[in-house]
Amino acid sequence: MKILFCDTTFEHARKALKRYLTDDEILYCPKEDIEKIIANVDVAIPLMARLDEDLIEKASKLRLIQQFGVGLEGVDIEAAKRRGVQVANVPAKETGNAISVAEWVVFLMLALARNYWEQLESLRNRKLGVPLGKTLFGKKAGIVGMGSLGCEIATRLGALGMEIWGIKKNPDERQGLPDGIKFLGGPADLKTLLPVVDFLILAVPLTTETRGLISKTELKAMKPTAFLINVSRGSVVNYSALLWALEEKEIAGAGLDVFWEEPIDPDDSIFQYNVIASPHVAAITDHSLDNIAQAVANNLKRLKKGLPLKYLA
Repeated sequence: MKILFCDTTFEHARKALKRYLTDDEILYCPKEDIEKIIANVDVAIPLMARLDEDLIEKASKLRLIQQFGVGLEGVDIEAAKRRGVQVANVPAKETGNAISVAEWVVFLMLALARNYWEQLESLRNRKLGVPLGKTLFGKKAGIVGMGSLGCEIATRLGALGMEIWGIKKNPDERQGLPDGIKFLGGPADLKTLLPVVDFLILAVPLTTETRGLISKTELKAMKPTAFLINVSRGSVVNYSALLWALEEKEIAGAGLDVFWEEPIDPDDSIFQYNVIASPHVAAITDHSLDNIAQAVANNLKRLKKGLPLKYLA
């Protein structure tokens, strides 16, 4: 079976999958070459590439689009179904993906609270005891998206003594939520949360409802001492609005693992300000990748045997 990773990035994902599919041919290519190769593969793993209707129509042998992780926002699922191509992902709660991302959220928050860039400057200038940092203890964390990722984040921040405020698409569905949530509201309650929290953490999938969810209006409503953390998708935040908020000091800074275009230009204007950034690595851990690879491999083995697939869209 031929399996195509639709990008040259995330090389550890390819290596992890190969350990479980030693008899299959695993290919990869730059995004611009997908059109040349996809016609001859059985399975496409999109990663961050967009698989639109035109590409899917050219994939004459394609049987399955299997994401190596959760996000399927770049896949035209309806076009795939019309062509008889199945589409699947791997839920974060099945793999430890959410655990890895939640740990990274804590890192980004600590780096911002403890003034990481100023610490580096103090080291260079041989200054001791500066800057003054802030604790997470006693602060308010607002988590937008209380699914598996949001719950893992809430569990860790609660253990650090933070007060948890959450936004959930269906707030009446409380099963699986961690104990100790101070406030839980629906999407319409975001305006209640914004002026209160010290950290606003985005943990939602990218959908038509969440695209541009955080705009100038939302950023202006936040405290000037508050920080924005985004580990969901870059387009959940309006880029121009965030740039404005940082420049005008409407917020104190941002922790970003995802961007509007990836990979982001290292000279992007966003880096003039108090931003702690990482190259979409929140989920890239030994624990997460190995479990995702096992889940993907098991699904592909089911495909070969003609068995029903798991995690279908």
